[in-house]
Amino acid sequence: MITTISPRQQALGFGHFITRNAFGVVIAVGITGLAALLHHLGLATTIGLPILSILIAMVIGNAIPAPKASLPGLQIASRPLLRFGIILLGLQVTLGDMLALGLLPLAALVALVMGTMGFTVWVGRLLGVEKSLTVLIASGTSICGASAVLATASTISAKDEDVAYGVAMVTLFGSVAMTLLPMTSAYLNFGPMVHGFWTGGTIHEVAQAVAAAFQHNEDAGAVGTMVKLARVLMLVPVLLLVGALFNKGHQDASSKRAPFPMFVLGFMAMVGVNSVLDIPADLRAHFATLTACILATSLAAIGFQTRFPALLARGPRPLVLAAVSCCFVSGAGLLLALALFP
Repeated sequence: MITTISPRQQALGFGHFITRNAFGVVIAVGITGLAALLHHLGLATTIGLPILSILIAMVIGNAIPAPKASLPGLQIASRPLLRFGIILLGLQVTLGDMLALGLLPLAALVALVMGTMGFTVWVGRLLGVEKSLTVLIASGTSICGASAVLATASTISAKDEDVAYGVAMVTLFGSVAMTLLPMTSAYLNFGPMVHGFWTGGTIHEVAQAVAAAFQHNEDAGAVGTMVKLARVLMLVPVLLLVGALFNKGHQDASSKRAPFPMFVLGFMAMVGVNSVLDIPADLRAHFATLTACILATSLAAIGFQTRFPALLARGPRPLVLAAVSCCFVSGAGLLLALALFP
C-alpha cells in the first residue's frame, strides 16, 4: 500500500522544521553579524570573519549557556550548513592553479602536504593526543587552516570541542608563521620564488599565506597565491584518504561501511565549474564573501556550544603538537623552496 502525503501535511512538516530549528540558526547568524560589524568598523581586521565568529561565540556561549531549544538549530548550522560552505569553497580555486606550478614544484608540494600530515599524526600518537584532534591539527596545518579543519571534522564526525581546539591551534600558529616567515625571508634576502613558495606552501590560512607572500613584492605574492591555492585543491585527496583510514577502525567495530564524504563531490564539481567557466572577478568575490559568511555561521554554532573547561581539560599536549607540526612544515617547506629555486 502506497501512502501519500497531502500538501497540508507537507506544509505542517516544513513549518515544524522551521520552528524547531529557527532559534539556533538565528543565534549563529546573529553572532556572525556581530563579527561582521566589528570587521566593518575596523575593530578586528587582523583575523578572518570565521575565526572572529568562533571567538565571539565561545565567549558568549560560556557566559550564557546554549538554551535547550536552540540545540537543533545549532546542529543544522554546524553540520549541513558547514558542508555547503565547503562546497562553495571550490569556487575559489581552479585546476589551472595547480597545473601552472609545473611538475617539479607540484610534486614537492604534494610531498610537503602528505609529509606534514604523516609527521603530525605520528607525533600526535607519541604525545598521546586523541586521534580525532590529531587529524584535525594535521589537516589544518598541512592544507588550509580552519577550512581544512572544518572539512576534515565533517568527514570524521569530530566532536565540537575538537573542532574548536583545532581551529584555535591552526589560527594561533598560522598567525605566528605569517609574522615570522616574512621577517626571516627579508633578513636572509630570499628571492621572490623562494619567498612565495615558502609562504604559500607552509602558512595555514589562505588569507595569511597570501598576505605574507605579498610582503616581499608582486612576483612573490603571485607565486605564493598560486602555491596556496594548489594546496587547497589537495583537500580532496586528503579528505578521501583521512576518511578511509580514520573510519577503518570504526568500520571494523560496527561492521558498517565507512560513510563517503559526499560534500567532497560538490567541492570537486565547483572546482570544475570554476576551471571551465570564465566567472567574472566581481561575482567570484561575492561567492568568496558568501562562503566566508557560511563558514563563519557554522563556526559560531560550534563555538557557542564549546565550553572552556572542556578545552582546558585537553592539557598542553595538543598545543605542543600544533607547535611541532608548524615548525616541521615551515622547515621542510624552506628546504624544498631552496632546493627548487637555488
